[in-house]
Amino acid sequence: MRGQTRQKTNLKKDQAISLLYPVAAFFNSGGMSKAQSLAALAAAIDNLRKAQRKRELEHIGTPTCYADLIATWTREHKFLDSRGRPRSLPLRGAKGFAALARSAGAGRDPKGMLSVLMRYRNVRRLSNGRFQLVSPFFRASAGSKMAFEPIVSFLNAATLTLTHTLKNEGAQTGPFWRSVESRHISRGNAEKFVEFARERSLIFLEEMDEWLRAHSSAKHRSSKKQPRIGLGLFSIYSH
Repeated sequence: MRGQTRQKTNLKKDQAISLLYPVAAFFNSGGMSKAQSLAALAAAIDNLRKAQRKRELEHIGTPTCYADLIATWTREHKFLDSRGRPRSLPLRGAKGFAALARSAGAGRDPKGMLSVLMRYRNVRRLSNGRFQLVSPFFRASAGSKMAFEPIVSFLNAATLTLTHTLKNEGAQTGPFWRSVESRHISRGNAEKFVEFARERSLIFLEEMDEWLRAHSSAKHRSSKKQPRIGLGLFSIYSH
């Protein structure tokens, strides 16, 4: 969470292997040889290079900085108005955006963070020069750009969970899968559903976060390495 927010993320070989492990396992179980699997990977890379309308991936640094900042903006009393809604903030001052960034633990480059948040339409500048939060969750794509690190974070969490399950490492209840979908929704209603799901999932995830916080007190900590546990939601959209 702390540190430079705009540092470029470079994947290392061991990270790439970790990301590809579940895919390799499914290729193998699906009857594909090593040569066929490598050919499929090469073809996927070729298709990526040939794509005409792909989005540009932009490095924004640690994605949790932005999510933590938005969460602090929506929860911490001094950044809320009399109705409990996020206040518009000046850049400087005791209750300004820079102070918010410090409070969220991401205060080294508040202007850089603000630039990213505005570029991805999370924050807008008002006519009086103050800054208004327009999204209660961190949006990581806008127009032709998409942030690189949130994608890596999502893939890493998903593949590590799958790898842990496939290798049967340690006692666990196992991951679970729940989904709802339809192929009978118009494009207009699809956009409405996404907004509806974002609002509802935010409430749900805040409840999950409160539970984790309540059960993560210092008395439960030990020198032994503890498992990482959590819940992630993702939207489904395909043709």
